[in-house]
Amino acid sequence: MSPNQQLNQILEEGFDSVAETGVRAFTVESLAKRLAMSKKTIYKFFPTKEKLIRSIMQFVFTQINSTFKRVMADESNPAVQFIKIMETITKFAGKAPLNKIAELKSLYPDIWKEIESFRLSHQEDFYTILYNAQEQGLARDDINMRSASIIYINIINSTFQPEFFLKNDLAIGETIRGFVQVVARGIFTDKGLKAIKGYHEQNSI
Repeated sequence: MSPNQQLNQILEEGFDSVAETGVRAFTVESLAKRLAMSKKTIYKFFPTKEKLIRSIMQFVFTQINSTFKRVMADESNPAVQFIKIMETITKFAGKAPLNKIAELKSLYPDIWKEIESFRLSHQEDFYTILYNAQEQGLARDDINMRSASIIYINIINSTFQPEFFLKNDLAIGETIRGFVQVVARGIFTDKGLKAIKGYHEQNSI
C-alpha cells in the first residue's frame, strides 16, 4: 500500500471512528486496531491527536468540496444542485451523535472555528446556484440572491450549533432537511419546485 493510500485509509476510518466515539474517547491506539495498522504508521503522518483530528475534518471538507464541484459540473438544473449539495452536507452532519459534536466544539475550539470558516467559504457557491436558478426562471425574480445567499449561510453557521440541537431536542438531519424545504419553498418558483420533486421521485425508486 502506497503512503497516499495509507493516509486516505487513516482519514476515512478516522472520521468514522470520531463520529462513533467522539473526540474524547478517540485514540490513536483504537484507530490502529480498527485499521489493523501499527500506531507508529499513524504517528508517522500525524504526530499528535489534535493534528490527526484536524486532518480528519479537513478530509471531510475535501469530500464536501468535491461534491460541490461534481454536482455543479454534472447537474444542469440549479434547483436540483441546491438540494443535492444540501443532502450531502446533511449526510455528513448526521453521522455523529449531537453530544459527540458538542465534544469537538468544547475540546477543540480552534478546529470548530475552522468548521465555521469552511461553511462561510461556500457562500459564493450558493450565490452562483441561486443566481443561475433565478436566470432560468427556477427561482423568484423579486429576491436579491446575493443577500439571500449571505443570510442563508449565516443562519446555518450561527444557528446550527450543537447546543441549539441539544437544547431544543432536535435531530440534526431532520432539522436541516426541514430548514432546506422551507427555504426552497420561499425561493424557488413552481418550475423549480417541480424539478426538485422530480429529482426526489426519481431517486426514491
